[in-house]
Amino acid sequence: MTTLLQDLRYAIRMLLKNPGFALVAVLTLALGIGANTAIFSVVNALLLHPSGIPHPERLAAIRVRYEKLNLKSIVISAPDYTFVRDNKQTFAASAIETQANFNYATGSWPLLLRGAKVSSQWFDVFEAKPLLGRVFTPEEDQPNADREVVLAYNTWKSIFGGDANIVGRSVQLNQQQYKIVGVMGPDFEWPSQTDLWAPLGLKPNAFVMDNIFNESYFAVARLQPNVKFSRAAAFLKIASQQVIDDPRAKGYPKASGWSMFAVPFTEFVYGDVRTPLFVLLGAVSFVLLIACSNVAGLLLARASARAREFSIRTALGGSPWRLARQMFTESVALAFVGMALGLVVASQAIRALLWLAPENLSSGINIHVDLYVLLFTALLAGASAIIFGAAPAWQIAFIDPQQNLKQGRGTAEGSGGRHRFRSALVVAELSLALVLLASAGVFLKSLSKLKDVDVGFRPHGLMTAALALPERQYDTPAKQIAFLNSTLEQLANAPGIESAAAGVPLPFSGFGGSASFDIEGRLSPPGDPGPHGDIRAISPRYFETMGIRVIRGRAFTDQDRLGGQPVAIVDENLAREYWPNQDVIGKRMRNGNDVPWKTIVGVVAPVRHSQVVGEESSAEGVEGSGKGVYYFPLYQENSAAAFLIARTSGDPAPSAGAIREAVHQVDPGQPVSDLKTMDQRVVMSMGPRRSAVALLSVFAAMALTLAAVGLFGLIRFNVTQRTQEIGVRMALGASRRDVLRMVLGESLRLAVLGVIGGLIAAFALTRVLASLLYGVSATDPLTFAGMALLLTLVAMLASWVPAHRATRVDPLVALRYE
Repeated sequence: MTTLLQDLRYAIRMLLKNPGFALVAVLTLALGIGANTAIFSVVNALLLHPSGIPHPERLAAIRVRYEKLNLKSIVISAPDYTFVRDNKQTFAASAIETQANFNYATGSWPLLLRGAKVSSQWFDVFEAKPLLGRVFTPEEDQPNADREVVLAYNTWKSIFGGDANIVGRSVQLNQQQYKIVGVMGPDFEWPSQTDLWAPLGLKPNAFVMDNIFNESYFAVARLQPNVKFSRAAAFLKIASQQVIDDPRAKGYPKASGWSMFAVPFTEFVYGDVRTPLFVLLGAVSFVLLIACSNVAGLLLARASARAREFSIRTALGGSPWRLARQMFTESVALAFVGMALGLVVASQAIRALLWLAPENLSSGINIHVDLYVLLFTALLAGASAIIFGAAPAWQIAFIDPQQNLKQGRGTAEGSGGRHRFRSALVVAELSLALVLLASAGVFLKSLSKLKDVDVGFRPHGLMTAALALPERQYDTPAKQIAFLNSTLEQLANAPGIESAAAGVPLPFSGFGGSASFDIEGRLSPPGDPGPHGDIRAISPRYFETMGIRVIRGRAFTDQDRLGGQPVAIVDENLAREYWPNQDVIGKRMRNGNDVPWKTIVGVVAPVRHSQVVGEESSAEGVEGSGKGVYYFPLYQENSAAAFLIARTSGDPAPSAGAIREAVHQVDPGQPVSDLKTMDQRVVMSMGPRRSAVALLSVFAAMALTLAAVGLFGLIRFNVTQRTQEIGVRMALGASRRDVLRMVLGESLRLAVLGVIGGLIAAFALTRVLASLLYGVSATDPLTFAGMALLLTLVAMLASWVPAHRATRVDPLVALRYE
């Protein structure tokens, strides 16, 4: 231990003696370690140890699929839930949830609070404990006994001022009295962005077999401590088979490919960001390798410069392995100082990551440096010390003191093998940098193509907002329609508004819905689940306001309301799917046996609903079949919730005030929420791609800079070591141009080798990006060629300063250089 402390003190003295070298090495490592720590912090917070959720590996989202309807992952029904709820051997706790917004009147403008109605074990599933008060009891999760709420921490702080005596108070929500029974802590907010929770209170008939295909609830369950995920999956498979074999299901589960299944909770919630995150983690690993290569090059150069010192110490009796250990101790000191500074870099980088991430990804996420992150960073620093410290220590361990003592300064670097090793490090840096540049390049090209994709409507100039009418006040369809009609009239007459409409669900809103329907005169053969499509309810002037093209027939009018002829409109995809080679106008359909037939009066162009490109299905989290869409008039449906849409001639953002005012004029107690331009919604749907592009570009720029610095350092060191040789060449007649060509030629050779290695690696590695790209190959030749040219130009620029310095060598001074 005494010897180790001596080595450490000596290492610190030597680093302080060369502050320039130490500063460059520490900053280089801090960038590499900090970037890795920041990305790992995100992976840890989302996928490994989500804040506020103990033992996330035991959590499962329970889902349903209809394979033959292209419904890959949707919510479940109340009867589905009973299978999970009653199996206590597999599941320690289980619960279901559905969204329920609450209007809260405060001040001159009411607020809409985002609520979740949950069954009584909801908080037990997440093992979440309240900060104040309690959570719901089973007795409160009953019909007509569900007038209690638990507040989210942010709601308690921002709306109720953090009142410590809030528990037991009553508050009016949706014009009804609710009792506040608890406040959750700051680390629990699920579903994301929830303001409060209320009991679900389902009636007993909700759980009967007749409702098994009425999927409305998000379900989550916690496995028993010793139960593996495979056992839960096996149980759900058996339960699904029981439903399939049940004669009351009338063969529909088998015909439609219905089944229940489980998904690891973190995978379900953050599945769409897993691949981009792992791509970024790979990218920062490359950055760290480049940083380590840089520091290894610096240490090798420093070891060569100290070769005579080490030779003298060896000649005086010092053990080569003791000297190597001393050198490695310096590497460890550098690594852990770099780690300390890297944590500072990581904390700032995490803020930048949250700023770059879209709102729907970053809200509610608590990313911080915890024990797991600190352990990862320490391991990273230790691994870095081994990577960049091994080569210099090995060089010192096999030093030949007699050889080095006989050499002059100009040749003190020893054998050409060491020079080749440092050159190989630089080539590796350039290769890794090119891989990142090529990856960023294809991502950027893909993103530029995404901007040109036709989503089926004109998003520019649209302002949108959500509203939810309270059931107590708007308890009939007639009252709901009257409110919407009056609000749209007010909005359409507002200054700057060209047209106004309403619809539910709205494209790129995060909501969706699909349903089976019947076609008049069509008999489904055995094994055929029947027609299925995505369903929308819209007001008159919806297609005009959205900019959706009516291909045949007509759009809905003001006459398409309660008491009028039931009508429908289908999109071109649905018409092609179920009425091939037919004129669909005049055909009739209905989505239930107890509703009248609806006459199809129009065909419209398809619209992208949840993502700009790719298959639109429930696998993306927005429930839809991808088979096509059918529209019903909002004024012929129950319309307690809807999105308001306003088209403007200019910037739509100021029209948010017009929407608020229009609603306020009709009902001063009715709030609006989720005010966003349609452009914002479309951009948010590309969130993971955009964030990955931005970060990958930053990491590629870091890699390029570090590789350029490494090449600069190598060429500068070589010029210094070859001062005598350059002086001899110039004394024998070599011109400055000859010297410049010689030095730049060496740089070009290294750059070409780096490009060749980088292109080979890029062709092999960028294929994993294929699923994230649109309209461009993962091995796009033009992008690769452009990035190779960029790397070569930067390499030559980095070599210009030391090359130019070589041309200014004075032969007389150089020949005396020792």
